[in-house]
Amino acid sequence: MRTTIPFFKIHGSGNDFILIDNRKQYFTGTESQFIQRLCRRRWGIGADGLMLIEFRRTDQFELRYFNADGTEAAMCANGARCAVYFMHLLHPDKKKFSFHITGQSYRAQITGERRVKVFWQFFPEVTPIPDLAELINENFRQFLFVNTGVPHLIVNAEVDVDKIDLVHWGAFYRNHASFGEQGTNVNFVNFSAGGIRIRSYERGIEGETLSCGTGVLAAASAGKYWKHVQWPVNIETRGGRLIVGEDPADKVIWLEGPVQSVYKGTFTRADFPD
Repeated sequence: MRTTIPFFKIHGSGNDFILIDNRKQYFTGTESQFIQRLCRRRWGIGADGLMLIEFRRTDQFELRYFNADGTEAAMCANGARCAVYFMHLLHPDKKKFSFHITGQSYRAQITGERRVKVFWQFFPEVTPIPDLAELINENFRQFLFVNTGVPHLIVNAEVDVDKIDLVHWGAFYRNHASFGEQGTNVNFVNFSAGGIRIRSYERGIEGETLSCGTGVLAAASAGKYWKHVQWPVNIETRGGRLIVGEDPADKVIWLEGPVQSVYKGTFTRADFPD
């Protein structure tokens, strides 16, 4: 008998995900190739990644995230915001949640109609990068490595980010030997008095995403480190505006932005054969 698996498709500022309540263990986490087929655009459901909700109660849950290439990642901030909204859709009376992903705890809340804020109880680790000649060119001269749960290279661009050949330069820095065998996510940014503009190249997707939540947090952290911006700060992604801020009294930082449920449906494994 074929098992029918229900799902939601939800995006956070254009960063889109397949959301599944996995308490019945539809997935074990070893289905890398099948996850690739699910996330493949035009041939599958199509998404930047897959979010699995596990061991849930109405306001607490365990979260696992898989990139579109089937690899599991330690954190995905926009995906987490979508997962919180998914839980809110299942339990409309609940607006505050907590969740775990790869052993790290987070809090989140619904802040308005289709808006979600996620709180970090730790500050991103910021590491200056030496002036490596092979990284620098006329358009990219300032770099910072920021770990927000996953690694990000922040590139302060001296050219409009919309004019960057992101496929070329994103892949160049993502796979550069300076960042080890696993490489890094790459975020190109412009700073201004009004905030930050950003474009993101994500590992595991191996291309540009319309928005990257952990990349936005990394860019805001870099802007604060370089004293280019003050928090809270608006970050304009290709998929919409996100906001990063902090609550010093509670020693937390946060990411807030829009989410949207696109549709829901069901599938069986036979729907996406090898």
